[in-house]
Amino acid sequence: MEPAYIKDYSHFKQHVATLLHKAGWTVITAKSNQPGYDLVVKKGNLVGAVHLKWLRNNVAAPQLLKFANFLDSDEGKIFNFGLFITTKGFSGPALALIRSWGKDTKIRCGIAKENKLVGIDSADYEDKVHHNSIKPDKIYFGIFTCKGGVGKTTIAGHLAGAFALQGFNVALVDLDPEQNLQKLVGDGVFVPNSRGMGTTIEVFDGRDWHEDSARDCKIVICDCSPAIERNPTHLLEKFHYCIIPTTLNPLGINKHGKVIRDTVTEIRFINKNAHLFVLVNNFKNPGVQKLNLLKKVYFETYQDILKTDDKFHCIDPTEVCIRTSEQLYYWGIHILENPENPSSRLAFDLIGGRCYPRDDFINLADYIERKAGIGILRD
Repeated sequence: MEPAYIKDYSHFKQHVATLLHKAGWTVITAKSNQPGYDLVVKKGNLVGAVHLKWLRNNVAAPQLLKFANFLDSDEGKIFNFGLFITTKGFSGPALALIRSWGKDTKIRCGIAKENKLVGIDSADYEDKVHHNSIKPDKIYFGIFTCKGGVGKTTIAGHLAGAFALQGFNVALVDLDPEQNLQKLVGDGVFVPNSRGMGTTIEVFDGRDWHEDSARDCKIVICDCSPAIERNPTHLLEKFHYCIIPTTLNPLGINKHGKVIRDTVTEIRFINKNAHLFVLVNNFKNPGVQKLNLLKKVYFETYQDILKTDDKFHCIDPTEVCIRTSEQLYYWGIHILENPENPSSRLAFDLIGGRCYPRDDFINLADYIERKAGIGILRD
């Protein structure tokens, strides 16, 4: 029998308010039509917004991102901090997102228990999530399109970083003759973890790739050549997921649509089972009216594929995309300035406790898991 305090949202809200009051906070209930938060807490000069999530399952990364974006808005800036409190727990991607924000972030997250609020940085809780969620077999991702210059390598490297932040060792396999992966991330990246040994992103030349070379890597991400015949067929056949980058260019949507149609046709000739995701890269929001027009044409371009291929996913850029950001831009500039000294880091540095590339790529990993996951990111 479940405890009375999680019987429904009203009981949960009252329970959390009681716990905060016992901890010395003045608790004020937000207006019923107030978006963004449910309670306000005050103590001295501190004012915090409390967001409550009554759930039967774990919190997902997008739910955290929504609250984080509220705190960054003009309305949210009146608060010194935000508390995100839930009933059950946090998914693997959500935990990685919280850890990636660092100590300077305004958000603190917790789980409401019967007698106290528990922070999610409990070592026992995290160990349980990771041990239960990792599957023994390798999961293969392909980053592929029949066109160059759309950000395949940047996406491959940073998606690997998102998985590494979640506790996975990742193998990056460079199948492109240009070998841009080594230019971007050198021989690989080590991601430290204060609670364990840390994780690695290792880079392999496609000509030398063998699974035994990366026996401890659960995830393999292939940065493919735009000429499909240059990619080893035996690797393309292994793909569980394939990400097809594109841009939301007003004059290029139809042209990009033809490229993506060709891409889907070529992949499906070799691999019938992979989930294919069209991802908007380098996204700039042009405003509601223009964005709605672009999205309309964008989705219409792939309607026939969506109707006939149930494993083809055209991602709504307002839900998941890779945004244009200064962090990615200056990371690229650093690489151009140091061509003889490949970077051993990604564009994941925190600015004011946040990092948009980290958020976007963790959000992408979580989206893939929610739409077509095979259980590696959730308990």
